[in-house]
Amino acid sequence: MAHLKRLDREEMRRRAEAIHEGYVAGLNCAERVFLTVHAFVDTDIPSQAVTLLSGLGGGVGGTRDDICGAITGGVAAIGLVHGRPNPPDGDREHVYAVVRDFVGRFRTAFGVTRCCDLVGDLLREGTPEAEERRKTRCAQYTLKAIHLCLETLAHHEKAGPPR
Repeated sequence: MAHLKRLDREEMRRRAEAIHEGYVAGLNCAERVFLTVHAFVDTDIPSQAVTLLSGLGGGVGGTRDDICGAITGGVAAIGLVHGRPNPPDGDREHVYAVVRDFVGRFRTAFGVTRCCDLVGDLLREGTPEAEERRKTRCAQYTLKAIHLCLETLAHHEKAGPPR
């Protein structure tokens, strides 16, 4: 069974920021969150699983209409630890609860979860300067999503396995 690597909270935070900053431009929000969290999970699932997230960035397919890709990347990363390896066997209610916790933390931090609500003001401007500000803002959302996802995983690992 996959689990979060054992690091103290500050070390994990520092490493997550370094990994996040080290990624090249061109990764979407979902890919960036998944790959960063994946680096902290002891799992047999290879990082190439990120291919499953390529279409989930930018509010799903770049539409900016739906859930923020940073959230979908975090949900996929939660699946590394809490997902059901042989569905329908396993406790999907447990993974749903972990995901709701993560999404709730994101909503508490930013007030909303949809891409258009997070960056829509900048998209409406449609200028190169606004696009640069959007990228900066999205980087802040992805980094916060990484921290929230790692905190959620650590919290649910301490809580123990589902009963």
